[in-house]
Amino acid sequence: MRKFNYSLLFVLSMLLGGMVFAESEGEKAFKMNNPALAAELLSQEIEANTASKTAYNYLGLAYYQLGQYEKSVEAFGLGLETQGTNKKILAFNQGNAYYAMNDYDSAAKCYSLTITADPKYTQALLNRANAYLMLANYDKCIADYERFIILEPNDPQKPQIEELLALLRREKARIEEEERIAAEEAARIAEEEARMKEELERQRIEKEKEEAERRAAEAERRRKLLEDVANSLQDTDSANMSAGSGELLDFDYESELD
Repeated sequence: MRKFNYSLLFVLSMLLGGMVFAESEGEKAFKMNNPALAAELLSQEIEANTASKTAYNYLGLAYYQLGQYEKSVEAFGLGLETQGTNKKILAFNQGNAYYAMNDYDSAAKCYSLTITADPKYTQALLNRANAYLMLANYDKCIADYERFIILEPNDPQKPQIEELLALLRREKARIEEEERIAAEEAARIAEEEARMKEELERQRIEKEKEEAERRAAEAERRRKLLEDVANSLQDTDSANMSAGSGELLDFDYESELD
């Protein structure tokens, strides 16, 4: 019976395992809780095009642990642009980095991308609800919290979420009431201003009319004054008036035709 060479099998398995499962130095550094070294090594591996598809996620997480959130966002974004990477996880982690930067709008968009890929990814749903809460988008926030409870009825955070939902509904009702009152007040002010504008226009027209009448009266007064002056200057002495005798006036001048 031929003896099986177990030592050769071990060597082959190590070689094959190294080809398939070998971790890079950067990934090892990350798992050894050395994010600074991991970030340096992973960046080098990505630049040298020797990195695995998970390197982008590890790099983003390393920067996140270092508090370098902008670089973390960039690393996850680079992974999202790379073919064959886990887009769902990268988008989720990028959302967390944006959240840490207080960029809640970008965080919500990243979580939405994750939920699009996997509608049952409840952690992304919960995180998006938190982002909407920070944005004071209570309608979307409430909808996400309610869906989370439906998908995770036994989640230990359920009592706190239900309490938060009750507060949010009251806050939403309060805001809606304030908006209603504000709308009514705005309508009242608009109506008041319209009446005032109408009154001002009436006063303007009345003033213009009075001014026109005053100018007309003044013009008539001046016309009569001039008429009286003209009449006073008119010569009405009968000695200077013609009796129609046909007498000719004597013009004393020499004709230039002579």
